[in-house]
Formats: sequence, C-alpha cells, structure tokens
Amino acid sequence: MKKTLVALAVAAAAVASTANAAVVYEQDGAKVELSGSFRAFLGRVADERGDLKNDDSRITLKGSQDLGNGLSAFVGYEIRFEDTDGPFKEASADSDFGSPTTRHLYAGIKHADVGALSFGRQATNGDDVLQDATYFRSGEYGNLTTRSDKSVKFRSAEWNGFSFGADYLFGHENKEVDPTLVNPVTGQLVAQYKNGYGLAAFYHYDIAEDQKLEFAAGYTQDNYDTLALSTESTWKKKAWLLHGSYTYGPVYLALNYGQYKNSYDNNVVSNEDTKGRYAMVDARYQFSEPSALFAQWERKDRRSDVTGDTNQIKNRYQVGVDYKLHKNVVTYAMYEQERIKDNEGTEKDNIYGVGLRVFF
Repeated sequence: MKKTLVALAVAAAAVASTANAAVVYEQDGAKVELSGSFRAFLGRVADERGDLKNDDSRITLKGSQDLGNGLSAFVGYEIRFEDTDGPFKEASADSDFGSPTTRHLYAGIKHADVGALSFGRQATNGDDVLQDATYFRSGEYGNLTTRSDKSVKFRSAEWNGFSFGADYLFGHENKEVDPTLVNPVTGQLVAQYKNGYGLAAFYHYDIAEDQKLEFAAGYTQDNYDTLALSTESTWKKKAWLLHGSYTYGPVYLALNYGQYKNSYDNNVVSNEDTKGRYAMVDARYQFSEPSALFAQWERKDRRSDVTGDTNQIKNRYQVGVDYKLHKNVVTYAMYEQERIKDNEGTEKDNIYGVGLRVFF
C-alpha cells in the first residue's frame, strides 16, 4: 500500500512547514527563511450573509545562526491580518482582511540533543496536542491554552519518538486598580490575566512503512486576578487533553478527550464554579492522490461544579472534501452544523462554503 503518513494526509490542512519555506539568505552558518499561506473561506456562517473571510492568512519569517557543537540561536516572526482598521472599515466593519499584526515574535537558543528554549509571543506546547486535520473552524472548541502574548517555552529534543514541553505565561504588570475594568451590567470587577503554565508530552511510533501511531497529552492552567481585592488569584482555569491518532495508508483517525474547570474565589467574576468535558473525533480518507474526504465531530459541555447540572452543550458536525491543485495549493468544500443547547433551548446553525489555501 502506498505510504501516506500524517504529514502528507494532514498536509493540506496544516500550516506551511519549513519544507515549504524559501531560504532567502544563507551564509557563515546564518539562515533566513520566508514562508506563509493565504487562507480564504467563501460561504455562509449561521444567519450571516454569504461572505468572504480571511481564515488566518499569515507570513512567517524565521532565522537561525549556527553557534557550533550542536548549538544554535533562532528567531521567529509571524504576521497575520486581523486588524479591522482601514479605509473600508465603515462599509465592512467585520472585515478581517486588515492591517498586518504581530501574531508571533520570539527568539531562543537550541541544542540538537537537548531541545529549544524560547522567549516572546508564541504558540504554547499545548497548541501541538490537538492535531486537527480539517479546515475552517477546525478544533473550534479546543480547551487548552494554545498561545501567549509573552512566555518562556521549552521543547525537548526527540528521544526514541518521545518529547516533552513546558511553558510559563506572563500576564499583566499592573500594581494599581484599573477603574475601567468593571462590567457595566453587573458591576463586577473584570479579571485580568495574571500568569499561567503548561506541560505537554508527545510520542509517535512507526509500526510499519505505512502505519503510524501518535499520542499527546497536555495540561494548562491560567490564573486571573482583580487587583481591587488582592494579588491572589480570583479565577483559575485548568484544562487537560489527551490525543491519540492512527494512520494506515490513506486513512487517518484521531480521538481527543479532555476536561476543564473554572474556579472562582469570592464569586468576583462569576456566580459559581464550572467544569466541563471536551471531545473531538477527526478523520481523513485520501481516496486519490490529489483529493481526500474529511470529517470532524467536536463536543464541549459546561456544568455546575457544585450541583453537577449541565447548563450548556455544544456540538459541531463537519464534513467535506479537498482537492490539491498543486502540493502548495489546496481547495476544499465543507458543510458544518453547530448545535448549542442551554437552559433556554437548542439553537442550530449551518455553515457551508468553499475555501482556498495557497502555501509558499
């Protein structure tokens, strides 16, 4: 059977990898690489009009300097187009084809046999735990913290298929109360991000040339405070997630399960503690060289930590097909139904359309 590993089966849905990057400079151990992708979705989301949406298009610039003895320094910069400011803002207020904004900006030191330590605005190790394989709104309900505006991140080298990572996230630096951080409706103080951390572990095993198993586990905790009361955390958000996937030739199947819990002290920002469960099933079938079928089911619920009563259940069902016009150009069509059930009833939304991704 023809080999189709995850990197190929999921490549159409994954971000542009270093394999797609163009080396724009390389001399004396220094290397600069440029890559990116244009991602657009044309369709209808819920009760909105049909629209053209920017689906996280990006430009990435990476640099490295070889320091010898397996040691190197590296830097990364990624911009996305999330700013809605511009001459057409009034006519199209929700346009996400806006001015470039800094998504990632980081630098660090790496040793080939130990791992990489980086500082700055970057994705966390938790971002690699949920390895989704579809397109628009894929992994929409993910429960882990996947990025930080400022953090320290360590990712180990791989030993016999195993690696691990750790993150520490920094929050606000305020020592005085910001009087604007009050909910105008409830009058309650709004919590500010204080700090957080995360741990993750990864393992993959190649059973045969066309068979592969992958496992991942992650835990994140985010702490918030309201300085009007004290510097003690008034809100803690804890989450964990397990991922397992199996690739056999053209077939890819992934299962994900996790839980989360929001704990509030003194009921400052909420009426009660809440917790919930998260699950996702992801599947792809590469029925021909240029095309694949994909499907995803995702569920997340929220219930009272005291009574156990469920007050919200969210479900997403997505199916679609893609077609690779080129190894760097992918088109797809998809349909999704989202159902949200709470104490007021059930709301159903349909999402459908076509998309285009061009990698460079």
